Amino acid sequence: MEHNFSLKRLLAQLALFVGLIALTFFLLLREQNLPELLAALRGVRLRWLALAAGCMCVFLLCEALNLRRCLRLFGCRCTVPQAVRYAMTGFFFSSVTPSASGGQPMQLYAMHRDRIPASCGTLALLTQFSSFQTVTVAFAAMGFWAQSAQLIRSPFRWLFALGGGLNLALLLLTLTAMFSRRLSHALIRALCGLLRALRSKKAAVLEQQLNGQLALYRRNAAFLQKNPATLLAVLAVTTVQIAAFYSIPYLVSRSLALPPCPFLTVFSLQAVLFVSVSSLPLPGAVGASEGTFLLLFGAVFPAAALPDAMLLSRGVSFYLFVLLSGLLIACCALRGQKKNSERG
Repeated sequence: MEHNFSLKRLLAQLALFVGLIALTFFLLLREQNLPELLAALRGVRLRWLALAAGCMCVFLLCEALNLRRCLRLFGCRCTVPQAVRYAMTGFFFSSVTPSASGGQPMQLYAMHRDRIPASCGTLALLTQFSSFQTVTVAFAAMGFWAQSAQLIRSPFRWLFALGGGLNLALLLLTLTAMFSRRLSHALIRALCGLLRALRSKKAAVLEQQLNGQLALYRRNAAFLQKNPATLLAVLAVTTVQIAAFYSIPYLVSRSLALPPCPFLTVFSLQAVLFVSVSSLPLPGAVGASEGTFLLLFGAVFPAAALPDAMLLSRGVSFYLFVLLSGLLIACCALRGQKKNSERG
């Protein structure tokens, strides 16, 4: 969770992000009748679309509340506006960097700017991450079970197996690091022993870094074991957070006045979709999310309305809030520079 993002690296990743967006929409929409598509989008029922946007606001606010709760547990002062800024910072940088690698480092940097100790910020982010992984993996497993009749016959099952397996492995490693000291040290020794056998010069440095991270994980586990009510509250808020996010495709279908489709069916498919593409090394899973949406929801949405549903769902749940969070971060940066110049 180090904040080692240079401006040059960030600009390169932004360029990759924009390029992927352009390529994705070119490939997906090149055979569509654009006048008909735009006419359909102009006819949406705005109240349902507003509810979908509201779900994204709930998604970000829930993360903010969890971060604030955890920071206060670890003895740090954090206001609601600060917590919202941390949540939107994480969303923006997770969206524009491969495998969401930039989200937590930039959140930690934002906390550092507010004089929150790195150890406390790391513990808060670790708690939120662990809760998020737990809920998303659980929802995905239930979603795949609920829609197994459709998914088991589809080539998509291999993508779900890959994405679900990676997310489950990450969750198990996180829980192991937090709650099993003996197994964690055994895994570190085995990994570093393998690197030494391969004559890697970084084995000793890596072992030191992993043991340092393990100490943070153990400290986090100790806090949570002493405060089970906080852990349950974080899990409950995360459940609301993910449920709001997974409800967006259903609300979009209502905004397009599509034939009725059971809420739980759409919810389950979105849970499976998210876990399947979240581990791919693409900024914001751009391209994979859009293509997978067309593949999965083609079984429940009319073919003629499928591109409209995909555009609105991804537009509300991703592109709109990438833009809004980016503008917020830019405004905060400009305000910080203005304050620094006035002090100088």
